[in-house]
Amino acid sequence: MTQDTSNIIRFSRDWWLLYQQAWNEQSEFKHKLKKLGKVIFCLTDGIEISVCLNWDEQGDISEVNVIETIDESLPIFSAPEENWEQFINKEIGAAKAVMTGVIDYQGSFSIIIKYGRHFDYLADVAQKIT
Repeated sequence: MTQDTSNIIRFSRDWWLLYQQAWNEQSEFKHKLKKLGKVIFCLTDGIEISVCLNWDEQGDISEVNVIETIDESLPIFSAPEENWEQFINKEIGAAKAVMTGVIDYQGSFSIIIKYGRHFDYLADVAQKIT
């Protein structure tokens, strides 16, 4: 991406929209999360935002919605900003982050079993817009 992101607050709605664009423009990882469906990511401090992303049949992010009410039937990943930064900076992988409580996960373990190792690719794309 060649867009200036210096005025975008990380994890804000605008950041997530840039993330969607970056994810959908790349082809290296998107097939890894095809048919994933809706997943909620929560920042539990700072700007305290919850975002629901929807991965479609091709692995594109088809929706980005800032949400007020969390649908607990969906997979939910939540953490304070410092912990999300560790993940984005690849200081800790997704599986280890969840297993050690760095990132809290609520939801079906079938999602973790099917897609768990592929969640690391989320950090690869996030690094392109930060």
